[in-house]
Amino acid sequence: MKTVAGDVAARFTAQTEQDRMGSLYVLAQNQIVQRLNGGEQLRSESFFRPRERKKAKKLRSEADELLEGTFLAARKAFEERKVALLANFYTNVVFRTDLDSGHANYILSLMESLTYRQLTGIFIIGSGELSNTVRTRDFRGQETLDPLQVGVLFELYQLVKLDLVADSGASYILGVADINPSQLRLQGTGAELFNLMRPLALDFDEYGYFINAFKADFLNLQ
Repeated sequence: MKTVAGDVAARFTAQTEQDRMGSLYVLAQNQIVQRLNGGEQLRSESFFRPRERKKAKKLRSEADELLEGTFLAARKAFEERKVALLANFYTNVVFRTDLDSGHANYILSLMESLTYRQLTGIFIIGSGELSNTVRTRDFRGQETLDPLQVGVLFELYQLVKLDLVADSGASYILGVADINPSQLRLQGTGAELFNLMRPLALDFDEYGYFINAFKADFLNLQ
């Protein structure tokens, strides 16, 4: 890890970028050491070995490539809270034997493109802890939406279009008005992303937007 971190950091001089990469390095290293001390085993050795290619120079290991990609994602993370999620991601990948590097790279590209609030939205939906505290209807026929609702609905709808989130019932989500907050579930890569971001403990200022945007019906009647 230290070699890759040094190589990437040497290409960039902005102090804030180096600080983000340094934070990622410390967080990931500490988590990996803790899990190894707890008796967990890293994935197969081939993941960490340079790859052989006939009549061509060796390619770097899948682990080094993914680590560089994760450092670069941290470097560009102007939402600096994403750095901790990226550290969780890399740590989990190096212990997963059932996740190939190609899919891990795809998930990393998703993490780069999604906002921190969208990533926490995936975590909120995946945990299911707020499903009983939000409205149980969609937004069809609702005349007005406040600015917070508009923002969160469109952010969630992007997750739907990426096939990360779906309705747990038989309903199709064809637009933002079809979203029923209490019925949202993760699917496919969305569920994989949820697992790779763990462990994650959110404070109210990180998940409260979901409750405030989708207040339960009985709260709206008060």
